[in-house]
Amino acid sequence: MGHATIEWVYVGVVVSLLTWVGAESWNVERLVEHVPPEAETIRVIAQQWFWTFEHQDGKKETGQLHVKQGVPYKFELISKDVVHDFNVPDYTILMDAVPGRVNVVWNLFDKPGEYPIQCREYCGFGHATMRAKLFVEPFSQTAEAAEKPAEAQNATSAQAQAQAPVQTAGPPGTPLTILEGSSVQGSPSYDPATLTVKKGDKITVTNKDTLPHTVTSGTGPTDPNSAKQFDTSIIEPGATADIETTNINPGQYPFHCTVHPYMTGKLVVQ
Repeated sequence: MGHATIEWVYVGVVVSLLTWVGAESWNVERLVEHVPPEAETIRVIAQQWFWTFEHQDGKKETGQLHVKQGVPYKFELISKDVVHDFNVPDYTILMDAVPGRVNVVWNLFDKPGEYPIQCREYCGFGHATMRAKLFVEPFSQTAEAAEKPAEAQNATSAQAQAQAPVQTAGPPGTPLTILEGSSVQGSPSYDPATLTVKKGDKITVTNKDTLPHTVTSGTGPTDPNSAKQFDTSIIEPGATADIETTNINPGQYPFHCTVHPYMTGKLVVQ
């Protein structure tokens, strides 16, 4: 066999191997991208600097996402402003959220627990704080709820309601308002900017903006004392939250919004 023939044999083998590798790679990519028909759809909305999740049954969550163990989920990713990146490191989920486009990724969560969600694409001032929490509920809990007859569930619920004490909303406390437009950096954030109360007073925070916010003690997310004195968690637009000062010692306490860290104020407890 001549040298030329051997060279062509080598060329043929290399071409065949490359063709096989390419075909297998395409097949793996097709399997990864193929969404199971029984997958539940969750719309993931990225926005500076927080995550909102809309389930197919209409339920909405901000800053946290609850899913079931062993159930496939299809995530439809969109962005309302700039490019973000939806990342769940523990499950190697990584997909861009791009304005004007719907990107899709799917996953099945096999281990119950709490996992971080973060943005992996620099998206501005609050990029480092654009985080959320993923809660994977154990299969045993979701399976028992699914297998339990509806009538039995209704009866149990009715019995629990009958036994539970009636909860009545107490009177509003000293008002603290999150102002409309406060998410725009440089705009007034809280009214009043410095709130003075007596130890033991209740504070009622009202969010009059169109975006979610928090009132969290500390100078910002990097403050080691952040949220140690008080934290309202996410307050949706139009909603209220209370801060109790019974366990807060007299003093001055700076606070901020964890979603928009440039929003700051001060609480003075006498």
